[in-house]
Amino acid sequence: MRKEIHKKYQTDSSICEFVDGLPQHFEQEGTLLYDERNVIRRFEVNGTVLVVKRFKRPNFFQRIAYTFFRSSKAFRAYHNGEELIRRGISTPFPIAYLETYSMGLIEYAYYVCGEDDAPPIADLFNRVEEFDRPLAKAFAHFAAHLHQLGILHHDLNSTNTLFHPLPSSPDGYTFSVIDINRMDFMEGLPPLKECLENLTRFTGRMDLFTYVAKCYSEVMANSFGLNEDELLRLAVRQKENHDARWKRRKNFLKRFK
Repeated sequence: MRKEIHKKYQTDSSICEFVDGLPQHFEQEGTLLYDERNVIRRFEVNGTVLVVKRFKRPNFFQRIAYTFFRSSKAFRAYHNGEELIRRGISTPFPIAYLETYSMGLIEYAYYVCGEDDAPPIADLFNRVEEFDRPLAKAFAHFAAHLHQLGILHHDLNSTNTLFHPLPSSPDGYTFSVIDINRMDFMEGLPPLKECLENLTRFTGRMDLFTYVAKCYSEVMANSFGLNEDELLRLAVRQKENHDARWKRRKNFLKRFK
C-alpha cells in the first residue's frame, strides 16, 4: 500500500486505522452515496464524518501508467485539495489517500475527505425552467475568481460546484468544489482560450451560459485586454464550438453501441 494522511490527523489513531483498513471494510460498511464508475461512501469515525471515494479499477495499461508514469487520481485529488485550500478556495478537507497494489501494479485508489452536504448549482440551474439569476451571477464571479487565482478545474460542471447561501457575502452565496482530481494550478491568470474552455462545462443551456458569460465578462474583460462585448462574443463562440465537438463525439460513439 501507499498512503498519505494529513498532518492534522496523523496522531489520530482511529483515523489512521480507518485509512489502513479501507480495502477490507469499504464494501461492507458506511453509507453508499454514489455507485457508478466510481463508488462514494460516507463513514463516521469517532464523531468525524469521512467521505471516501474509491476510483474505478484501472485497466491493465492504465495500471502501468499510474504505477510508473502518472500520479493516481486519489493522489491528485488529495494534493489538489491542499492547494485549493492554500489558495483560499473551499473544498471538503483533504484527509488522506490510499493506493493498493497487486503484482506490483496499482489496483485501487481511495480519496478520503471531509463532508460538504451543500446542494449543487445544478439544482437551481439545469433542472428548472427559469434559472436562478442571482446564483448564476454569483457563480460567474466565482469562476472569474478561480481564474484570477490561476486555478483551472477541468470538470467545473453544475454537479461539482456546491453553493452555500450567505447573505453577508457580496453575491449572497459562497461556493465549494468537489471531484478535484483534474485540475491545473498556475501563477497568474491562465491563457484566455483555456479560461473560456474551462467555462463551457457547467451547462448545456445557451440562455444560462450567455447570462453567466456576460457576468463573467463584466469582471474579466480588462484582465484580458478586451471590452465586455468582445469577451462575451468569444465566450459564446467557444461554447458553441465545445458543444459541437461534444455532439460529434457522442454521435460517433453511438455507432459502436
